[in-house]
Amino acid sequence: MALAEQLALSFTIPSVHDDTVLDCRVYHPINLTRDCHEGRGPWQKRGAIIAHPYAPLGGSFDDPVVAAVAQELLQLDFIVGTFNFRGGGESKGHTSWTAKAELGDYLSVIGFLTHYLHHLQPTAPSTSAQHDALGLGPPLSTIPSLGPDTASGGARDASPTILILGGYSYGAMITIHLPSTAAILNRFRAPSVGSAEAEISLRAAGLARQWNAEQRQNEEMRRGRSLRLPHNRSTSHSIVVGGEETNAETRRASRESKRPSMEVVRRSVDLVRKGRSLSRRQQSGSGQSLAPDEGPEMVEISVPRTCYLLVSPLLPPVSRLATLFTAPTAADSVRGPSHVDGAGSHLTSHLTLAVYGTKDGFTSIKKLRRWAQELSSGPHSRFASREVDGAGHFWQEVGTEVVLRREVKQWAQGLLEA
Repeated sequence: MALAEQLALSFTIPSVHDDTVLDCRVYHPINLTRDCHEGRGPWQKRGAIIAHPYAPLGGSFDDPVVAAVAQELLQLDFIVGTFNFRGGGESKGHTSWTAKAELGDYLSVIGFLTHYLHHLQPTAPSTSAQHDALGLGPPLSTIPSLGPDTASGGARDASPTILILGGYSYGAMITIHLPSTAAILNRFRAPSVGSAEAEISLRAAGLARQWNAEQRQNEEMRRGRSLRLPHNRSTSHSIVVGGEETNAETRRASRESKRPSMEVVRRSVDLVRKGRSLSRRQQSGSGQSLAPDEGPEMVEISVPRTCYLLVSPLLPPVSRLATLFTAPTAADSVRGPSHVDGAGSHLTSHLTLAVYGTKDGFTSIKKLRRWAQELSSGPHSRFASREVDGAGHFWQEVGTEVVLRREVKQWAQGLLEA
């Protein structure tokens, strides 16, 4: 199935680095909806993020290698998130010289996807008491973050969420310097009103609630029972969302140095298939914008079982050229006293796969082999690497993409079986 056919959400979020608007997409596996309708049992929550190559050279979330990796993970029932770094695609801003801003961009998407997975309930039981909790009440702009059990009406799944953080080329370089997932989630626990963290939390909760409600409506319709919904609701599965979750007076403006401020409303909110504007909900009088002293409730999200996927990673000296010889560090994008892993240490303490070709034109195979050997030879290292003979950096050689897909699929299957 083509990747575009599995697109569930197209939306924007602000970067936690400086509130620059980032263009994002979320893809749902076919079985997520199918299992919900056919009662195949609870879906184990699993998500992945794949970051793209260097934006000034044309990198974006439409990159064919990013798409290939995303397709393999979707076939294994992962929800997949992609995004454009600042300066890439439709994202605002410009590529930085240090990659510190891009590291903050990635943290923003991690915050969104972990919250989205937390609130998503594709197999939640349907009762009249849960009608409002499933998202059939207040408009998107006024929905607070849900408590741990309000969306499901019961205990959360016992199995931990699986989260793959990955990237290709420049995206892999950023992935190497990510802080621990626990440190990332800590900054989203009690965000200040109007902050990027608060906006991201609200958007994730709102979109998950909306999806829950639409799936419940579809299930009721499939069973031949009519579920009465507000006239301005839609059942489309592909949604485009822009703008802000909080009012303009409360929201913090973009702080990107010497750049124009971001648009207050970047896109109108409309449903792709139905063409109905969700903004009518804000005009219907059914809810109000968040007051200046209101914000998302503190949400306790369990740290997911995090794994890392690196495709054709950039190593020095090329990586230093791309970042003006300044490597980003975890501390640059995580505020507060939280413990932060040293750059790269997470690659050995968590299950990690690096896939690269023997003909990579950006990093020599000798350097890649030495780097992989150093990471895998440590005590209790969980790092693994795969060489693909004859593959270049762009995976355009005959048969190389097929091998890349196979390696990614086998590794991800192993995560699910572990």
